[in-house]
Amino acid sequence: MSSPALLSRYSRLPELSGAAYLAATAVGRLPITMVPLAVLALVTSASGSVAVGGLASACAAVGEAVGVPVVGAFADRRGQRGALLTVVVLHLLAVAGLFAALAGPAGWTVLAAAACVGLTLPSVSGFSRARWLRMTPRVEEQRTAFAFEGTVDEAAFILGPALVGIVGVLAGPAGALVVAAALVAVFVTAFACHRTHRVTAPRPAEHGGPRPRVPWAVAGPVAGMLAMGTVFGATQTGVTAAAEAGGSASAGSLVYAVMAIGSTATTLCLVLVPERVGLALRWLACGAGMLAGSGLLVAAAGHGLLALSGAVLVTGLFVGPGLVTISTTAAALVAAERGAFVMALLNSGIVLGVATGAAVGGALSESSGPAAGLAVVAVAAAVLTALPLPRLLRRGRAGAQAPA
Repeated sequence: MSSPALLSRYSRLPELSGAAYLAATAVGRLPITMVPLAVLALVTSASGSVAVGGLASACAAVGEAVGVPVVGAFADRRGQRGALLTVVVLHLLAVAGLFAALAGPAGWTVLAAAACVGLTLPSVSGFSRARWLRMTPRVEEQRTAFAFEGTVDEAAFILGPALVGIVGVLAGPAGALVVAAALVAVFVTAFACHRTHRVTAPRPAEHGGPRPRVPWAVAGPVAGMLAMGTVFGATQTGVTAAAEAGGSASAGSLVYAVMAIGSTATTLCLVLVPERVGLALRWLACGAGMLAGSGLLVAAAGHGLLALSGAVLVTGLFVGPGLVTISTTAAALVAAERGAFVMALLNSGIVLGVATGAAVGGALSESSGPAAGLAVVAVAAAVLTALPLPRLLRRGRAGAQAPA
């Protein structure tokens, strides 16, 4: 795994897209990791109720899970630039609507406004992967691009919540949501208008035949992302519960952040894995690795934060490669013309998975202790490992050829 070989792979990306694109796609995905937490803090502060704040955050997450695939399908038909610019405007209006709703009593209008904020939140990561499908003529370039995407996703999931906390301390809960909206306005707009949007322009009618359909086999990668999201959500709540039981609840987020260290390292190096190691084997290895890591998490739950940090680090080694493998599998199942929709479905899967893992893991951690909450990670990893990937690939490749 030599550094020159690694640098050679990644230096190809700015040649394909331009350096400005890499910056826009990296910063433009921060809002999607900030908004649920920012909504939670803002509504909780305005209403004086954590329950109302949590419900509003859940509404925003559900809105996001519903809205992202709809926007992705529209972008596949009409092109990304118009779809994204429309969503940017609608999102800014939705944020203004939430502030207006909070000026009155905390009721269903606040929840509806929070849902609209999530519904109009653009998924830069999904759109970016869809562009790479068009911009990478070789398989090795596509896998390098997806490894980059997985790495910046990991960074966003760490930096986004941290940014909410920092801005919240300096400018109050409202400031965090305003900053997220500003990032949408500037960087999502820059991403939408970057010259690479042309690769996703719809084909002229005279050159286009029936649109390739999305095969049912795509449900496999979506289920995989649902499992991955459950791993994230259950790990976060279980680690937080373990830190709280140890007398330092604030340390939970730091322990959870350790996951990104191992994940980033293995994701960046994933491009050096030989092509003969196919997707099915990679998927199995990632699932089995997370399953082993989850066993360490359960065992370490009652033995202090140092042991728990080590277990989180081991689990994280397989998280980033798992995300990349699932995305690459989905890309192998569909034509590039349907890329935005399919990548958006993956995003929705992970959002719903995080919500599921956090809810179930949190409930079990509270009722039966952190080890029980972290056992949810093992269940999710087992589901991921058991998904019939080779069969899905065979059926998907055949089905993708049929017109819609």
